[in-house]
Amino acid sequence: MRKDFYIFRHGETDMNAAGQFQGQTVDAPLNEKGRMQAVKLAENLKNSGLEIVFSSPLKRAFETAETVAKALDIPLKTNRCFIEGNLGVIEGRKKETLTQDERTIFSQWAKLDNQFQDVHFQGGESKRQILNRTISGLKELLSQPYQKIGIATHSAVLRFLLLYLGKKQHDIPNGAVFHIVYEDGRFYLADKEKILLLSCCAPCSCAVVKTLSEARQDFSVIFYNPNIRPLAEYEKRRDENKRVCELYQVPFIELEYDNERWCDITKGLENEPERGKRCSLCFYMRLKRVMEYAKENGFTAVASVLGVSRYKNLDQVNDMAERAAKETKFPYLEIEGRKNGMQVLRAQLIKELELYQQTYCGCKPR
Repeated sequence: MRKDFYIFRHGETDMNAAGQFQGQTVDAPLNEKGRMQAVKLAENLKNSGLEIVFSSPLKRAFETAETVAKALDIPLKTNRCFIEGNLGVIEGRKKETLTQDERTIFSQWAKLDNQFQDVHFQGGESKRQILNRTISGLKELLSQPYQKIGIATHSAVLRFLLLYLGKKQHDIPNGAVFHIVYEDGRFYLADKEKILLLSCCAPCSCAVVKTLSEARQDFSVIFYNPNIRPLAEYEKRRDENKRVCELYQVPFIELEYDNERWCDITKGLENEPERGKRCSLCFYMRLKRVMEYAKENGFTAVASVLGVSRYKNLDQVNDMAERAAKETKFPYLEIEGRKNGMQVLRAQLIKELELYQQTYCGCKPR
């Protein structure tokens, strides 16, 4: 059995525009821009084959769903499983009015990591609770006599649902739509990602490149490593990356070698140990630049192999990726490079391809 779900965020409200937390108790209608977004959304969905729309009962979602349902001439029903998260005491307020304790909770709420699944504001729902009722709602719809179902919902619901499906996306634009499929007992994103994979070296990327190419994933490798010194070492690693990409017929992109800027950014941290503050800044600089490039060049997500090496702290890489993703409003995908046989494959490929193996990360020898 296959079911297709087109899950979309409502159009803009005045409270969205003002940066106020809406949650469940603040039931604002769409503004003029939001109504235009709903019309455009309906236009985008006209060839989807939708048979019905289920909506959160809140005005902003229902108005959006109503526009879509009328345009497509299909029925509309409400379902509380898809209502926005209950944000408790911060509903109706702006970020700058939060207390220190509330700011701490907000910083954890914004993080898309498993250890923060149970974070919630006073009187509100946790991320885990929001996700659980969303999944429950989707499973309820599996018994409906429709194959293609639209769902009008909210940003928190979508962020946590996408995380459940393996995609970290902090910013969900008003009117954004995601195609999710239920098939063979699982939910998955139907829209194939166009991934830009940041590679630091061929030994760290070879297994990932091989695996993604064999899965026919649409991706390119990008080489942005201004931390590597001297230039001759940089060129050697770049050329090995390029050789692996040519072998698996993967597009290879090289960005600027701005080592001088990298040195300025990390100035004063020259004696930091590996996994120290210099590494954090280095990861952040490189990931942010790659996300900016990806955003401008038609990619849908950025991933990296910066945490594949055992010398690196994967949590540190992911934290800096999350920071860069928030600032650029561009999604980051965590791609497996350490577990599930990937290290065995990596060692095998390094030997088979006779890959050059550097003895230090880039900024200085160990």
